[in-house]
Amino acid sequence: MSSLSNPKAVWFLGAPVSKAIAITAVVTYIVAEMNKMHQALIFDTTKIFDHAQFYRIFVCNLTFGSMGELIFGLLALCPLLRRFEREMGSRKFGAFIVYTSILSTVMELLFFNIFFDIERYSGPYPQLGAVLGLFHKFTPRMHPKFFGVLGYDFSEKSIIYGLCAQVILSGGLSTITPTFFGFISGMLAVKWSETELPDFVYTIAGLIGKVITDDAPAVMMSRSVQRGGANRTRRAPTGTRAAAPPAQPPRPPPPPPEEAIAQLTSMGFDRESVIRALQQTDNNIEAAANRLLMG
Repeated sequence: MSSLSNPKAVWFLGAPVSKAIAITAVVTYIVAEMNKMHQALIFDTTKIFDHAQFYRIFVCNLTFGSMGELIFGLLALCPLLRRFEREMGSRKFGAFIVYTSILSTVMELLFFNIFFDIERYSGPYPQLGAVLGLFHKFTPRMHPKFFGVLGYDFSEKSIIYGLCAQVILSGGLSTITPTFFGFISGMLAVKWSETELPDFVYTIAGLIGKVITDDAPAVMMSRSVQRGGANRTRRAPTGTRAAAPPAQPPRPPPPPPEEAIAQLTSMGFDRESVIRALQQTDNNIEAAANRLLMG
């Protein structure tokens, strides 16, 4: 069956890093559940510091600790991972995930070694906090009054925040803390992701990723063939060449509304760049924000 006839096959198209994280979480959870290994994956500062079980630092973010956390965690995490990987590119996004993971782990170890004796959790909560930080800072509110509750208006972003909050608050302080450090690390690592990882890392990742990467060229070729076939069916059957319609001058784009300009400048972009991006995207705020993020 082709990728086009199976939409699920291209859900992670253009986001191999996100797909690898999701597959790792599911497979690791299944293995841990079958072998009763969840306790060995917990980020337990007492066992790390007192029993020198340093491997926990590297495995604690692989998967969640319960089925509920796994389902809702992936529902919250995967769309954010996929979105920002497509915007940043897989190389920069992979560097971003590596940098935020290292920085948040160092913060956790220092913080809990100084102020607390123990922390217990398992799951990619720092990574969730990192991409949630990107979502909070760089995703504009398209509909500020998307719905209302008890007289208060909420935007469409509130749905994502609510889903993430259900996951983040599931374990109390043990899950809130790594998410918070991930959020801070994500804000700090945005500029660092411009510095990509060494080439051998991408070479190894490319070899491993061939197993899970979607075949984008085949999909694009199939779409091109479909478009070509549709164009051929629209040709006149008589063999006579139809007269070309007279060329019309392109309409100038409407001036960007001040509300859209204010919304994007509040994200830290200068006014001239915002106006130019809005003009290039026909005043589409989300498309303009993506263009500004891509530089």
